[in-house]
This record gives sequence, C-alpha cells and structure tokens, in this order.
Amino acid sequence: MSPSSPPSPSSPSSPHARIRPRTLATALCAALLGTALAGSAAHADSPAEQRHVLPGSHPGYATTSADTGPVPAEERLTARLHLGSRDPAGLAAFIKDVSDPHSRSYRHFLTPDQYRRRFDLSPQEHRAIAHWLTGAGLTVTRDTPHYLEISGPAKAVQQALGSPVHRYRTSGGTVSAPSGDVSVPGALGADIVAVSGLSAPAAARPLSSRATGPVGAPSGAPADASAPAPAVCSDHFGQKPAADLPPAYGRTAAYSSCPYVPAQLRRAYGAGGPGATGKGSTIAIVDAYGSPTMPADADRFARATGDQPFRPGQYRQQVTPKDWNVGPACAPPAAWAGEQALDVDMAHGLAPDADVLYIGANSCLDDDLMDAEAAVIDRHLADSVSNSWAEIIHSEPGHLTPDLVNAWNLLFQQAAAEGIGIYFAAGDCGDSSPGAAETGVNCDVKTTAAQADFPSGSPWVTSVGGTTLALDQHGDYAWETSMGDELSVLTGTGAQRAWGPVPGVFAFGGGGGLGDAPEPWYQHGRVPAPAAGTPARRATPDVSMEGDGALPVLVGLTDSGTFQLVGFGGTSAAAPAFAALQADAQQETGHPLGFANPLLYSLGGTGAFRDVTDQPPAAGPGPLTAVRDYGPSDDETQRYVLYALGRDYGLHAGPGYDYATGLGSPSPGYLQRFRRPGGRP
Repeated sequence: MSPSSPPSPSSPSSPHARIRPRTLATALCAALLGTALAGSAAHADSPAEQRHVLPGSHPGYATTSADTGPVPAEERLTARLHLGSRDPAGLAAFIKDVSDPHSRSYRHFLTPDQYRRRFDLSPQEHRAIAHWLTGAGLTVTRDTPHYLEISGPAKAVQQALGSPVHRYRTSGGTVSAPSGDVSVPGALGADIVAVSGLSAPAAARPLSSRATGPVGAPSGAPADASAPAPAVCSDHFGQKPAADLPPAYGRTAAYSSCPYVPAQLRRAYGAGGPGATGKGSTIAIVDAYGSPTMPADADRFARATGDQPFRPGQYRQQVTPKDWNVGPACAPPAAWAGEQALDVDMAHGLAPDADVLYIGANSCLDDDLMDAEAAVIDRHLADSVSNSWAEIIHSEPGHLTPDLVNAWNLLFQQAAAEGIGIYFAAGDCGDSSPGAAETGVNCDVKTTAAQADFPSGSPWVTSVGGTTLALDQHGDYAWETSMGDELSVLTGTGAQRAWGPVPGVFAFGGGGGLGDAPEPWYQHGRVPAPAAGTPARRATPDVSMEGDGALPVLVGLTDSGTFQLVGFGGTSAAAPAFAALQADAQQETGHPLGFANPLLYSLGGTGAFRDVTDQPPAAGPGPLTAVRDYGPSDDETQRYVLYALGRDYGLHAGPGYDYATGLGSPSPGYLQRFRRPGGRP
C-alpha cells in the first residue's frame, strides 16, 4: 500500500470511517436485494445494483501479461470475508481517549463483551451477510466475530464477489488471484473490509537468528582434552583483545561480550526490583507452531542462569500440532521453536513473576496468525501480546494487500479498546530495501522498496527496535548504539591474514522507517517532519532494546535431542523484553497500561529513555568493532567474524527520535515513573 493508496479505516477520510445512518431493517432489506441482484449485469446503472469495491484486494502480481487463464468454474475455492466495525470512527475516537494520559477517560477500557456490543457487527448483520452468500451459491463454513469463512465453486465466488479468479505466473510459481478488486453489495460496504484466501497467502518470518553455537559443553558431557579450544568471549565490552587476529579499522578489536543473561538485562534497564517483577500481569506470546520441550527448556535455562523457574501454572501454552499447516511458505516448526524459546526466556527473564501464555498459530500464514491473536484478544487472556515475526507490504510477488492490512488494524484496535498492549519486533533488515536484502541474513529477499515491516508499521501497535548494548567491568550499563552490523571475515594465511572486506558488508540491523499508514496523532510533532509535499506517515520503531547478533542474548533450547545454551540475536529479543518491562510497569502503577504509544511519546525528553546514537559518546572515538568467535572449526575463516557496530542499513541513529532506535531505550527512570502513589507518569 503506497502513500497514494486508499485511506485506512482509521483515516478520517476513509469511506469506512463514518457511523452508518441506516437502520437494521434497511440493512437487511438492502442485503437481500443485493443477493437478488448478484447475478445481474456487472455494470448495471441502477443505484440498487451498485457495488462497493474493496480497494487493494487485487494483488500486484495479477497482471495481464502473467495471466494463464481462469480457474475452472466448478473448482472449489475457500475464502474469508473479514468483517468491519459498526462504528469505525467512534472506535478510533474511543481508543484515542482511553490511551491519552491527559484524558479523563485514560485507562477506562472495555471488556470483551462491552466491545462486542458497542463496536462489532450485530448478529442480525452477520445473518444478512450469510444470507447474501448462500443466495449466491456459497456455503458459510465458519462464522466468527472477525470473519465469515466460505466455500463454493469458482463461478459462485465470482457471482458473489464480482471478480473472476485467474491463475498467474510469478517468481514463486503459478498462483491464483482475483483478476480485479473484489466487491460486495453496496449496502454491505461498511461490513466487509477484506477478503483473503483467493490469492497466494501472506506469510510471516521469525525475527531471530542464532548468533553463536552452544555456549560451553552440554550438561553432563565429558571433557575432551583433544578438542579445539572453546569459543572466547569477553565478560564485558572490550575486555579481551583479539591480539592473535589481524587488526582492522586501524585498531585491534576485542572479542565480543559473552551472551547476556536476564539478570544483566534487568540491571541495565532498571527492572527486577521488588515492585518490578511483572506480578499480576500476563504476557501472551504469539508465534507459529510450538516446541515440544517447552516449558522444561525455560525452567532449565532459568536455573542455568541463576533465576527461578516457572511456578506451577505460571506458564501455559495452546498449540494444536494435528492442525499444523507445514509447507514451503513457512519456516519449519524447528526454526520457530528457537523463536519460541527466545521469546519465552526474555519474557520470563525480565518479568519473572508474570504469567506467560504461549499461543502457537497453526502456520506462519496471516489467517492462522490472526486466529492466534484473536484467541487472546477475544477473551482478554493477557495484558500484552509479544510478537516476534514480520511481513513486508511491498514485495514481488506481493501478497499482503491493503484490504488485509485493514483487517489486521481492526484486530489491533479491538485490543487497544480492551486495554491490551500489542508489541511487535521492528525487523532485522534495516530499512528493508532491496540493497539491504542483498546481504542481510534475516531479510525478505522479495522486497521491492525501503519500508517499515508490518505489522510493526501498524499505528495501533508498539514497534520495538534493536540496539547493541555494552556493559562495563562492573556489569553496569556503559552505552548503546544502533543495531547495525557490517561483517568482515578472515582472508589469506600466515602473515597475509587480513579482514575483508573493510568496510564490511551489511549483515544485520534493526528495522525501521516509514510505514504506509498516515501519521498517528501521538507522533505528530514528535518524529522527523516529512519532505515538502510528502504526506506524513507512521514512523517506526517506537522504542528499542538490546537485540544485536554481534552481542547476543543467551537462550536455552533443546535441539536434536540435546539441551543447549545458545546466543540469539534479533529484534525478537527486544520485543518480548519490552513487553516484560511493561508488565513490570503495570505492577508498579497498579493499573493496566493498554495501548502504550501515546504514553511513550508523552515521556519523550523526560529522561525515561536513553537517547541511542550510532556513535555514543561513552564509547569513545573511532569505529566500534567486535570479534565473534563461533567456536571450534577446522577453518578459522569460518570461526572468527569481525563486526563493525552501529552501521544499520539505510537508517541512522542521532539525537532525539530516529528511524533506527525510535525514542531510544528505556532507562532505569522509565520504571521509576510508574511507581505509586499515583501510579501514573
């Protein structure tokens, strides 16, 4: 969705952003009339036959030149019709009111039942939609507050939705899509915001990456005197110079810090005090699939790092392996298991008394991820939801259409109305441009433009970016820089050894930049102004925390039957860490925080955040570098890697808000501002 795309449902200029004046009787009659006329001429002139087009429901890859012909008329198709709100404008206004720290209605959230009665479509409106669909020859197989799932022959889908479905050649193979934007009867235009399932599905990717091999021998393993020397790491930044390796950037680099354990992160960010353990809060984590060894791995990790394991019942999970959709569109369950371990370890580590609820979607596809999010939101099962996965909107082939973005945003608005904070990792590919994707290890190679990842770029979620954290010899906070790594490897032999190339190639960097949504009210005047003539848009990230692969965090997981302690990097570490910090803040204040962004931006410039820059003054002059030792290897060019730090791709961290680190990272003063009395910053 480009800046010239149709406005989102939250935009005042959107055709959906109005209270519909029609009565229920009018709606029912209009819906039935639309059914009767569905088989009429596609371009009838009568107002009664007018259709409401869902802008952007036709994916970009469905071009005339790539068209291989229609899907056979009797071929059975399935789809979801994502439902709108009965009062989109009122919903946006309500969220603004209850999320604004200066409002009298601040934190006066709705229960799920209150939300349904006030903003969901009514049962009668559901029946009207179902009647129209069945009248067109389709079967409604599932009816939820968020969508109606339908099934039927392609000819019936065309009759109901106003567009034939064709097959198209793409770089990923032949896939189907509507040949034009789909439409619905005009009277139902505000009731249906998106259609999914007729096009190639949008797929998310996990935002984590293994940054080390196993740290130390597995528990109980016998020592092997003939084995190569174990990996070397520093107890604090710069402690152990890599004097046996060539210099670079005019100096000898030091070995990277050993992977951080939760106690170090709690100390750096001011968490873990007696009133800041997350007690009384529940953090939900949504990923795809699920690890068969959780929570035993989390308990073992906690004990190995000096923390307390989960209490009985403190960790719960909802996974349904029999329903998993495992296919080429998604990373395999084993890859998502590492993501789950990272998310759970960070959430428990920074909020050790909070309950943790893991929801494993049945795949990485949007429909399944939406179901997982809704499972939390519809019953208010948690105070916050941490998400360490992402998609991109501008890609080839493009699957995440503007109408589906609208459906996602409505789900996040429901969470905000109910006082649930949604947190998303901002990505690990800098500005996500094609240039970054050429060498970035966690980029989506299908990207066609610089862009903020989605859903991180939604105006209704908190986008959490990444930093590189350095501690001093006392274990205290030393400095942070933007999460951006340029990589060099050893070349040559003997006296000819050298690092190359120098400067290195981009490998890893915190995501950020501009999304497609209009600039939300809470960012107005608080983020860089756009160029003249350019519309202001949603900027990401909002805040940032440690997540760099060069100076990673420690994670415990079972891999190939063996429990290991492994270093992980990615904004996947930052998102659950900040969600946990919010649980700590909720305990301090004694009230739910809900949608956090208006509060976060009101705290900008107050000392609640550390201003993170590419070249932090405390780090001294000159390039910031670190050597990562990946452990025993027959080839030292594979064992040692040199990282130049603070070099995100296309993004730069300077004073104040920036697209690399947002408002900055939470300082110890952040949690102090929530401490009672008052419980309100």
